Amino acid sequence: MPSADLPPPHASPAPSGPATPNLLDVDIGGTFTDAFVVLGGRQATGKSPTTHADLSDGMFAAIGEAARRLGRQPADAFAAADVVKYSTTVGTNALIERTGPKVGLITTAGQEDTIHVARSRSWADGMPLEVQIDRTRARRPDDLVPRSLRVGVRERVDCFGTVLMPLSADDVLAAVDHLVRQGVRAIAVCLTWSFMNPAHEQQIREIVRDEYPDSVLGRCPVLLSSEVAPKLDEYRRSITTILSAFLAPDTEEHVIDLGHRLRSAGCRKPLLVARNIGGVASASRTTALHLLGSGPVAGLAGAARMASDYGLDRVITADMGGTSFDVGLVLDGQDRNYEFDPVIDRWRVHLPVIANYSIGAGGGSVAFVTDAGELRVGPRSAGSMPGPACYAQGGTEPTVTDADVVLGYIDPDYFLGGAMPLSRRLAERALRRRIADPLGIDATEAALRVRRLIDGVMGQEIYRQTALEGHDPRDFTMFAFGGAGPVHAADVAAYSDVETVATFPHGSELNAYGVATMPVMQTYERTRMIELFDGEAHTDAAGAFNEMVDGLVELAERDMAEEGFGAGSVALRLELDMSYGGQHHTVRLESPRMRLGGLADVAAVCDAFNAVFADAYGAGSIHPYGGILVQLFRLVASASGSQLTDRPRLAAAPAAAAAGGENRPEAREVCWPGSGPALTPVYERGRLPVGFSTEGPALVSDVDTTVAVPGGWHYELDDHRTGWLTRTGARP
Repeated sequence: MPSADLPPPHASPAPSGPATPNLLDVDIGGTFTDAFVVLGGRQATGKSPTTHADLSDGMFAAIGEAARRLGRQPADAFAAADVVKYSTTVGTNALIERTGPKVGLITTAGQEDTIHVARSRSWADGMPLEVQIDRTRARRPDDLVPRSLRVGVRERVDCFGTVLMPLSADDVLAAVDHLVRQGVRAIAVCLTWSFMNPAHEQQIREIVRDEYPDSVLGRCPVLLSSEVAPKLDEYRRSITTILSAFLAPDTEEHVIDLGHRLRSAGCRKPLLVARNIGGVASASRTTALHLLGSGPVAGLAGAARMASDYGLDRVITADMGGTSFDVGLVLDGQDRNYEFDPVIDRWRVHLPVIANYSIGAGGGSVAFVTDAGELRVGPRSAGSMPGPACYAQGGTEPTVTDADVVLGYIDPDYFLGGAMPLSRRLAERALRRRIADPLGIDATEAALRVRRLIDGVMGQEIYRQTALEGHDPRDFTMFAFGGAGPVHAADVAAYSDVETVATFPHGSELNAYGVATMPVMQTYERTRMIELFDGEAHTDAAGAFNEMVDGLVELAERDMAEEGFGAGSVALRLELDMSYGGQHHTVRLESPRMRLGGLADVAAVCDAFNAVFADAYGAGSIHPYGGILVQLFRLVASASGSQLTDRPRLAAAPAAAAAGGENRPEAREVCWPGSGPALTPVYERGRLPVGFSTEGPALVSDVDTTVAVPGGWHYELDDHRTGWLTRTGARP
């Protein structure tokens, strides 16, 4: 079991002086909204069902619950807050259900069908493996922007940024007039080679604002591809800008309304938004697309902090909430492992998203029998309303949570510490009617099959993200969190060959804690091809290289200054996407030099690229004789030395005194896969002493979750009240 030099466990640590910031950190999931609150140096968490009609209602309820646990009124928490950070699912449903606003596209004349032609594999993007294999079932996604809302304007810029044909203002006026008459609520502008020279895109935005001010057109965002995704690849640049425009109206309206509500509640600090590219930033520096998947990325950030505290360099996160199961990797203590070609919903986008893989496998995932008589679970979720059948809110479809209740893993009288009682009777009825009767089995067997299926699906996803990426799953520690994560962790680990699992106090709110650990950060990307090695000698590329870097640094310093950080409190990191000549795929490396002073610095960058390439593909794969090229510059600016950058440790709740001295476990019947029903001891985690250990089968219950310890697994509680599951006979 790992050890670490952590502070002593405490639920509410004593204040550590006036420098300790008061934090309000919130993560909105598909089913529950979680809050992590620090007031006067003391921590507490809160939970509330996600209120999809108005997400801020659930947010305020969760913060209020956490404040009351600290003996404070919610109004006190808002008035005292030094930092308010927020990750949200707003926009996700609009994208999934295609219920967003009408978006118009203005592009270079002749390029109107680029997004329709798309890429050759667009039919497979975002689809499950079985659909990708069976091409007869594949369908391309419908265009987000129909042909009638795609208009071209006369202009031309070449690949060097030189204007070959000036922009026709008359074309722009005609295009905007056409889109306005069609009722668009957002406009995406994507002109060819605009990332090399954005002048024409900027001119279009000025024309729109001059001719159609908000007083005439209303709130209609105009997004430019040269600002949203200033990189090569017209299709992905267009799609990224269109998706941002599709999500912008509702997202911006929600964030603005939330800011007003926070101020009305007495909060005087600006709202910072967690982003899927890492870090938090003000709403004005965040696009709507940055918010998709920001919650799981926040959980990954929190896991990285915990991994650092425990000295672990190989961690896989298994976040099982009510709606989804999210998997991420922490490698060498870093959570910023980026996807080079990410897919959002059904589209490949130009966004440096932190790698995090989500599948529809949560506690609320609906189980059903297909017309062919096959049992399936997910990806559709019952959500928070009506939720699983056992919630007794009108839901009639069986879910994973219903199966866990029927099998005995979840105590229906102690769900969320008894604050939300569940109905075992309704869970059994849903499983019997929808699963058991069609398959000719009883409700218990139906629940077992649902659990085995969902655990196998989640285990397969973990195995895919480790073994199939060249890692040995046995080298990883699984961090299981989310409300349903510890309930399924051991069985999921068994399916994926992981041998050690960590479960945490307040684990179901770990994403909200992760939001608290995310620094204020901005990223900037620009495409520019610069040859550093021509196949025979290093080139004199310092001037062009430094010009690109200086431009990015200027942007970073300007934006971070507007966030309240001077140049002395901003850390800069330069990343480069590089390739050998004639190769399409790139490798990203952190540049050993921020600026190049001469040939020696050029050689240092080339040597670093050769080393990274060899590490990825083998020493025999390097080929500098074809030339070494920089394809893309990426600058990451992070704030430091401020209340906004403090990264709190998650304090554990202390063990409560056991009534009557000895802590005797309760027992209830649990039906374990492979072994059947068994009277199983149930330990209350808050009453267990440090160092407690037991062999499975056993259950360790907490207010917000339950740790299932199957036979063949060992459970131990460390000094910081982290519960460790270890497979019996695992490697030493």
